[in-house]
Amino acid sequence: MNILDTSVFALDPPARIGVGFHNIGSGLLRASHPATIRKVEAHYGERCGHLPLNVENLRILVTTHNEDINSQIAYLSALLGKDIRAITASELRQEQQEYADNSTLVVPYINTPESQSFIHNELAARAWGLPAAMVHLLKNKADFYNWLDNCDLSNFQAPDYRIAHIENLSQDALQFLKTIEEIISEAGLPDYPPGIMLRAAESDGNYGCCLLYATQKHIILIPNGEPTLTRTYTSWPEALEAAQQILLETMDSEKETRIVMSRYLDLIDSPGMSAVISAGQVESLRWNGQLQAAGSKACIGTSNYIPKNANIAQMQETYEEQTIACFEQLLKQTARHLEIDFQSIRGVANIDIMLPGPLEEALQRRRGQQPVLYIAECNSRWTNYTDAILSVIGANRQTASIQAMRDTIQNRIQTIDRYYFPTHIPPAILRQGIAEKDEQLKASGTRIICRMTKQPMGIIFAGDLERAQQELTGIIQHLTT
Repeated sequence: MNILDTSVFALDPPARIGVGFHNIGSGLLRASHPATIRKVEAHYGERCGHLPLNVENLRILVTTHNEDINSQIAYLSALLGKDIRAITASELRQEQQEYADNSTLVVPYINTPESQSFIHNELAARAWGLPAAMVHLLKNKADFYNWLDNCDLSNFQAPDYRIAHIENLSQDALQFLKTIEEIISEAGLPDYPPGIMLRAAESDGNYGCCLLYATQKHIILIPNGEPTLTRTYTSWPEALEAAQQILLETMDSEKETRIVMSRYLDLIDSPGMSAVISAGQVESLRWNGQLQAAGSKACIGTSNYIPKNANIAQMQETYEEQTIACFEQLLKQTARHLEIDFQSIRGVANIDIMLPGPLEEALQRRRGQQPVLYIAECNSRWTNYTDAILSVIGANRQTASIQAMRDTIQNRIQTIDRYYFPTHIPPAILRQGIAEKDEQLKASGTRIICRMTKQPMGIIFAGDLERAQQELTGIIQHLTT
């Protein structure tokens, strides 16, 4: 069997029911404050591109039925040419009674131990994705950075970091900042701003983080990757106390209290890289771009990787293949550590790396380091990017294979998580306009897909990106006038 051309969801025996489970709240933010979970689910809840389209009976798991979900699933059914239905856990159990045991495949956004237990025990189904033990280790930022210290990854490492508990955050961060200032001073780089990134161990998507760095007169604090919420302070203790309170508001400290404190880095870019793991092989999708708002480290969209200048293009040429080898080594070491048979793994995972800018390169040299790239995090799950790729593959009525994923990337893809449009335009009307235009464009290989129908909207562009963007602008102008 050629794994490159076979559906990544192909099973033996085949599943009779295929379920997309977009557990972005309960799975991704399992130790977050309920208000943070509700906020994320309210925006991303409709998104579910990771559907096993090779399965005869397609379902999307929901907690309840409502008009927004039903209308979005009707749109997806027309887009993908499949009869997709929303289904609750109890309704799924009733439907399963007419099929043999283990005939249901559930594809969660992330296969945490909690999600895997729910799928196996409550839904009596098979879960697709990395083994839950691997997800647990790689997902938690504190555990992951500690694990990285034990892995001998050539040219890749975690940035300078410390682990603190939320109740001691202010004092521990002040001590760490002293170390950072000493590193900068000993390197003789007075222009390098001292700063610190604070991330709750179970945070994700920048929900539960604070970036702080010093200017000549102030301490800048950017909470949760939102530059519009930037605050300024006159002292580090004041700024850190504010950061501590912000983090507490996003966390469930009864489940996890650790904060990862890492040194603020001068970076020129932060590409991601996803891979599909199947039959003992790690098949890379190569670097992808992460779109970031000005002044923020938060990802607001994804795209093919396009170097911003010749220097970054050279770094890609030097390090992209090394990133692939590094990620494969990391995944295999993790499986071996957890005594998991790597041949048995079927899943998708992502790693985010950070490319040092001129100041950081100078700092590395003056510290006597070999040039290294930093690992920001490992997303042991689907991502904005890979979920969108599957949506495009489905819309093009193709098999969800690794080769089709690579072809979709080659043909160009871009996602926007927060696409703002005039508030007087009903989102459902805009989605209808997108569907009609997409139907016209698809013969040329260009697609516009609505993945979240609300303000701001989630959009996927594929093929001729410039034309797709212009067409969407034209739809909005038409609806405005």
